[in-house]
Amino acid sequence: MKLCLALFCTASALAAATPGAQTDTPVKITAAERVPWTNLAELERYAANGHLKACAQLGEQLARGDGVLQDTARALPLLERAARGGIGSAAFRLGMIYDDGQGVPPDRRRALDYFRAAAAAGEAEGFFNVGAAYVGAHGVKRDYTEGLAWLILAAQRGAGGDTVTTVRARIQKLRHPEWITAAEARAPAIARELAAAPPASFLPALAEDSAFPAPKPETIAPTALPKTTTPPALDLPVLSPPQITPATL
Repeated sequence: MKLCLALFCTASALAAATPGAQTDTPVKITAAERVPWTNLAELERYAANGHLKACAQLGEQLARGDGVLQDTARALPLLERAARGGIGSAAFRLGMIYDDGQGVPPDRRRALDYFRAAAAAGEAEGFFNVGAAYVGAHGVKRDYTEGLAWLILAAQRGAGGDTVTTVRARIQKLRHPEWITAAEARAPAIARELAAAPPASFLPALAEDSAFPAPKPETIAPTALPKTTTPPALDLPVLSPPQITPATL
């Protein structure tokens, strides 16, 4: 699965168009987007103290090996803490980890629960991946109605491209137009279900031996420390929608 980048936490400057002069105009960011750390050491400290955004960012960087040594085992509890605090990007990354089997046994059923929680937290790609799972029978029995309903919601949020059209065409070919009607009615019901409960309620149960240990700064290679003093970008994983082909439908 391919990744692309989304959502940055830092502000940038815009150059004025006046010849011979330059005025820096800071891009406004909301209070919710601001982070208090300016380097990896500070990020480590905030994560160790349970700061949810810090846990999400450090977990993401550890999972991807972005600016630090890749360490899925260490990333997992950080991402779990953030996901159970309602951060959708952390739930989505956990879904990818279990779907891909990155440092853990592949578990598509568990991944589906993480994607559903990510959707509940507002991650458009979470909606898409749940829909793709039902359409492609990944970790769950194939269900075109449920799958199309989730894909409709994903498309409404800008994810999935023309996948809804592809699935509709497949259903028409199967001569079950009633599935499309049912999916169109199911989509708003799913949206209401997700809005009625906190995102963390859709997460899978933790293993009995799971915990949220504090990060271990000594495992970070000194050469991996950021060289800038600006807050590192929050690298939210966005799953490139897998191609839904006749072979998977």
